[in-house]
Amino acid sequence: MNSILHKLFISTLIVLITSIALTSCDDETGSLGINTMPSTDQSRTSQAVYSVLTRSVAADSLAAFTSDCYLGRVTDPETNSTTTANFIAQFATLENDDLPPLYTMHKEDGLVVADSVVLNLYIKSYYGDSVNSMKLGVYELDSANVLPEGENLYTNVNPEDYVSTKVDAIRKETSFAVADFDIDDTIRYASNYSKNIRIVLPADYGSKILRLYYEHPEYFKNSYSLIHHVMPGFYFKILGGNGTMVNIDISTLTIFFRYTSNDTTAVGIKRVAATSEVIQCNYFENRNLQPLLEAEEYTFVKSPVAIFTEIELPVDSIYLNHTNDSINSAKLVMQRYNNEENSGYALPMPSKLLMVRKTELHKFFEQRQVPDNKTSFISDFSTTYNSYTFSNIANLISYLHKNRDADDPDWNKVILLPVTTNSNSFGSVIAVNNDLSLASVKLVGGPSNPISISVVYSSFNQQ
Repeated sequence: MNSILHKLFISTLIVLITSIALTSCDDETGSLGINTMPSTDQSRTSQAVYSVLTRSVAADSLAAFTSDCYLGRVTDPETNSTTTANFIAQFATLENDDLPPLYTMHKEDGLVVADSVVLNLYIKSYYGDSVNSMKLGVYELDSANVLPEGENLYTNVNPEDYVSTKVDAIRKETSFAVADFDIDDTIRYASNYSKNIRIVLPADYGSKILRLYYEHPEYFKNSYSLIHHVMPGFYFKILGGNGTMVNIDISTLTIFFRYTSNDTTAVGIKRVAATSEVIQCNYFENRNLQPLLEAEEYTFVKSPVAIFTEIELPVDSIYLNHTNDSINSAKLVMQRYNNEENSGYALPMPSKLLMVRKTELHKFFEQRQVPDNKTSFISDFSTTYNSYTFSNIANLISYLHKNRDADDPDWNKVILLPVTTNSNSFGSVIAVNNDLSLASVKLVGGPSNPISISVVYSSFNQQ
């Protein structure tokens, strides 16, 4: 019996000692990981806010790839600055597009003749008063001096350099309004009617083109030959008026003629169109911008190609005393000033702003790049917060720090400008273009009114 009690006592004692040991371990598990880590591996985070200088800068010419054309003149009621938009358009033809046999064509004095020629500039959208009258000049381009194919075209190209000086070149002045009162109301209000600017050219111009077709059919085999031998295109220039800007979706030129078919006189057409296959090039003039560029207490972003906002990022300050820290995030908010102009024609705000390094601005568009979230970013305007927010440009700050060039005064500067984007089915941006529409936004900032950037760091304790 004593032996049994002795064994029971020993077993109980072992269980008790084990329980005490386990309890001791439980009391220490809260700091077990920390105590077993080297002190240099313990991380911490901190946050700091730095001042950022911004200013308005005159927009430089940029490579533009777009089939949208703008035509008109508008004075911004908020800033009193004026934008005039003109454009050049070449015309494309279907390859080997045939006309009726020569013997069937209507002739006068043995020569093929056209009945009429009409240019139609179809309007996608417009700004201003639809009944406002604008004066327009239409000028034929020079087939011996065509716009260069395969090269980057910039928004400051001078169309006058490509206008034909030949005596018989087309030069026409006319007027237009978005609401065309020269057509019947039943047509203008029909569901299938597309608003357009209709320009009637001399019938002789169409006759010349038809005759060239039968004399040199090889000139019509493709768009390149057409442009270099027959129809180099037109320059559309605003000559007068203010208050209307139209976005031209597509331009067409149509030649109407008669021919015989089955002993019956029929009406035929030869139509060419300004498409993305050929060159369409906008030319903008912006006036009275100097007061906006000199403002100290705000900045502007204005399009088309008028004013950008330049931001000087305080990279040296951000890294001062943080050489061994990592930047987790860097947030920059561009707050908008509300437009206090009561006019019903206030310019719209840009829907998207691109942030790109100043030194890489031209390359970005010339090479048709997309934002990489390293040296270029896009922010959508938020109606909720009335701002454009670049939520994390830490990669940019880090990149600028690592690639600092003391000889480059713009090494730490970025530009904000309005853009449009195209996305794929997954929502990824696959193309970025300059936004050439009328847009304007006044931003908090300016040389005498610094804004802030918020930076979050992470670091490890030092021994």
